[in-house]
Amino acid sequence: MTAPASKAPASGLRAWGPWLAMAIVVVVALAIGTLAQSEPTPEERAQNIAETIRCPSCKSQSVASSDTPSSQGVRLLIVERIAAGDTDEQIRDFVASRYTREILLDPEGSGFGTLVWALPVMFVIVAVAGLVYRFRDYRPGDRKVTQADRALVAEALAAPGDRAPEPAEDLV
Repeated sequence: MTAPASKAPASGLRAWGPWLAMAIVVVVALAIGTLAQSEPTPEERAQNIAETIRCPSCKSQSVASSDTPSSQGVRLLIVERIAAGDTDEQIRDFVASRYTREILLDPEGSGFGTLVWALPVMFVIVAVAGLVYRFRDYRPGDRKVTQADRALVAEALAAPGDRAPEPAEDLV
């Protein structure tokens, strides 16, 4: 039995083809998911906005999940502003102008709020860079099969009766 010749590393389209196909599938799936969404109903808009605003009196819940009178008032205000034709950001800005910017659950994109948005992105970039650095020289095709490897495989594939019995240790 002869050992198969070792494969040469794939290059060009053979090496990048699967990655390119996966990238195309991801882009198409994201495009379909983004473009296929319908316009939300006013009730869905009110619920989505209410989930991004903190309860004025309890501070640990969103307006959508709180039943305090102040949360009910903010939810009513949201519904009224939607009926008036305001955009989601206009409604959020209006509520923030009445209570302070701290009532919004998602941080703004400037100052300290930038860290909340930027740190996870930076962490992912550093993690991917670390993995690329660690595995940049990894080539699975670089290893050659040795005679010792072949003997080990042949021994493992041999029938149980074909092996020489192992010597037993004397117990003292």
